Amino acid sequence: MKLSYRDKVIFICAIVAIILVAGFFLFIKPKYDEMTVAKSYLQDKESEKAKIEEKIGTLSDLVEQVKETAKTVDEIQERFFVYQDPYLTEQVIYDIIEETGLEVMGMTTPYVVPGEVENYTISIENIETYELLMQGDLYNELPQEVQDVYNKASGTAIVNQVVGITELDINYKDDAELEKVVQLMDAFAEDDRTVRVKNYYRTYDVDSTVDKIQGTINLELYHIFPLNVEKVMEETDEVEIVPAEQAAAE
Repeated sequence: MKLSYRDKVIFICAIVAIILVAGFFLFIKPKYDEMTVAKSYLQDKESEKAKIEEKIGTLSDLVEQVKETAKTVDEIQERFFVYQDPYLTEQVIYDIIEETGLEVMGMTTPYVVPGEVENYTISIENIETYELLMQGDLYNELPQEVQDVYNKASGTAIVNQVVGITELDINYKDDAELEKVVQLMDAFAEDDRTVRVKNYYRTYDVDSTVDKIQGTINLELYHIFPLNVEKVMEETDEVEIVPAEQAAAE
């Protein structure tokens, strides 16, 4: 069967169209889809990069905030004893005792154990109605509004903190007037660290000829693991980019 010239042209055009359609679906469309996925992936990575750069831009401010906080922590932690062996704590107490000249018969220092430090507070909104003020109002001269606030007042609950605690006993010998003991009490009161005199005992001897009186002073010391402030101050806002392979290896 012979095809006319017109039929031949139509046939050739049909073959070309089929080839073009097949080529589109076999080659062009997959590549186009890959380009679309790659473009979306690139956009995601550029968005991540922008967020990272934004965070890096705030790094210097964060470092400064950390350093300022560390300074505050440094001031607070100076009031606590370092978590350490008992003999080191004893040495600190001995140094304070030596300044008073109190005769120490012995010292009992256990290891530091965790303990709860109880909090107490006076609510700012109720500061005018503090208990002592109310108890001192013998003639009911406080304003009625203060009385009303007091009757409705409730304390603010604060969670107690757990720190290291050492219960330390000092066995001493002093004269009958306890002059050295009083000096030691004053020394503890003047010391900025957390030393608390919990109990004080002494022997009461009716014999007035006794020159020395023995007794025990019970102390409570609070310990913490201190923050290495010097290390914090070495922090820098310089960012070192580590390759993923190196980070994974480390």
